[in-house]
Amino acid sequence: MNKPMTTKDLFHKICAILKEKGRLPDILEYNLATKNPVPITTYEYELCSKLAYGGNEGIYLDIWIAYSSGREKTKQKLGVFKTLHESSDAMRTMAGLLADFIIEESAYVNANLDDFTWEGVDIHVFDKDGKQCSLGYTCSTMEDALNKKDKLLEKFSKAVVRDNATRKEKVFLQASESPENTAKKFCITITEILRKEIVLKSDSLEQAVLNVEQAYADGRIILDADDLVCDPVTGEARRIEKAGFYTDEQVQCMEVSNLEK
Repeated sequence: MNKPMTTKDLFHKICAILKEKGRLPDILEYNLATKNPVPITTYEYELCSKLAYGGNEGIYLDIWIAYSSGREKTKQKLGVFKTLHESSDAMRTMAGLLADFIIEESAYVNANLDDFTWEGVDIHVFDKDGKQCSLGYTCSTMEDALNKKDKLLEKFSKAVVRDNATRKEKVFLQASESPENTAKKFCITITEILRKEIVLKSDSLEQAVLNVEQAYADGRIILDADDLVCDPVTGEARRIEKAGFYTDEQVQCMEVSNLEK
C-alpha cells in the first residue's frame, strides 16, 4: 500500500468482509460510510460505537475511531448502520452486528499492521545469518531512530531504519573488527550530524570524499572547519571546509599561515 487507508475505505472493507461471511443482517435499511474520510496513519486507535433507537424511527449503529492527537482526543467517523425495525429482537440483531464488526475490524487491522503504520520511524534488526529478529522498535523522530540504531548495531549485524511516512529505508551494517575489512574502510572525524547521517564503506579515500561531498550537496549534513576524512592505513587525510576539501599539504600550509599570524 503506497498511501494510508481512509476511514471510508476501512468501513467499506469491513462491510465487504461481513457481507462475504453472511453477517450483514437482512433487517438493515442501509449502511453508509462517512462523507468526510480522513487517512488512518496509526493502528493505535480505539474503535468506538453507539447503538441506540433513533429520534424518529428505527435503530442506529454509529461506528467511529478515537486516537490521541497531541494533547487532544480526536474522533473520526467510519460509518453508520440503520434498520427501520424497533423490536427487542431487532436491537439484539444490531448488537450482534456490532460484535461482528468489532471482531472483523480487529482481525483485519492486526493482519495488516503495516498498512496502518504511517507515523514515526521503525527499526528492524538482523542477526549474523541475515535473519530478521523478532525485536522491533519505533521512534518518534529520525534523530532518535539513528541514535537507537547505533546502540543496536553493537549487538546485531544489520539494522534497517524506515521512515514510515515516506516508506524509504536505510540499511546500516555493523562495523567489522577484522584487519582485512578495516583496511578497506575509512574513518571520519566529523560533526555529530554527519556521524548519524553517513556510513562510509568506500574502496578509496577519493570515494569517501565524494560520498561526504554528495551528502553536503544534498543538504543532509552540516560541515565544520575541523572535519576530516582519513585513511586509517596510510594516514592520508582530507580536511573538509565549507569551501571544499583540502590535501594534507594544503592543510599544513594553512596551519603554518595561521601560526605566522
